[in-house]
Amino acid sequence: MLRTLVILACALCTLNAEELLEKRPDNYGEDLKDLLMASIENTIALTEVVTQQTQKISDLMLGLSAAKLDIQDLTAELMKNQVEDTTMAEDIVQAKEDIAQTKEDIAALTLRKASVVVLNGEEENGNPECVRVCSGTSGRETTNWINFSSNGIYRDIDMTDCGFIKIPTVTTTIEGHSYHWEMTGTSAIYDATTTNFRIYLRGTITRRDSNSANSYLWNVEWVAVGFVC
Repeated sequence: MLRTLVILACALCTLNAEELLEKRPDNYGEDLKDLLMASIENTIALTEVVTQQTQKISDLMLGLSAAKLDIQDLTAELMKNQVEDTTMAEDIVQAKEDIAQTKEDIAALTLRKASVVVLNGEEENGNPECVRVCSGTSGRETTNWINFSSNGIYRDIDMTDCGFIKIPTVTTTIEGHSYHWEMTGTSAIYDATTTNFRIYLRGTITRRDSNSANSYLWNVEWVAVGFVC
């Protein structure tokens, strides 16, 4: 369009020159010179405008081309990230499955290698890796039996130091100097908790009380198996 304007300007200048030739006033030479100079200046100015606009259009086209390349690169990067995200999500799922399987394998291996296995107890089982065997005795000189009738005695046993968190399985027997073989209740456990239990004894042949029990050095020997975690 700018090129067309230049052509029109030149045509106008030519028409003006022709009119001046027909009239030919006294100052014809000066007017013609001025007209030609103005025409040349206008032509130069229009040429510069055309050049500038052409350069701007060229720069704009280059910018659009670069922007198009940037958009293509960005699209490719987004698609790559989507693929990577999908792959990462799949890897995470697989890793969780592998961890779960590893835990099962470790639990099975631990159970096979465990020297003591608790199948069940008074409460729900704890960690199979945390089974403890704890044993003790009330002591020959320190049992201090208590009467509960004229032919019966009892004793509370403390097992706090075992550290059980669930009620253990307890087995007991009576150790002493004499006549404890006559007693019944030697393996009967009462009111077991994680820290203590009670045992009652009763004579089956001869009446026995705390004095005879203490004099014969009767004491409770026990073994408890349970979970500590």
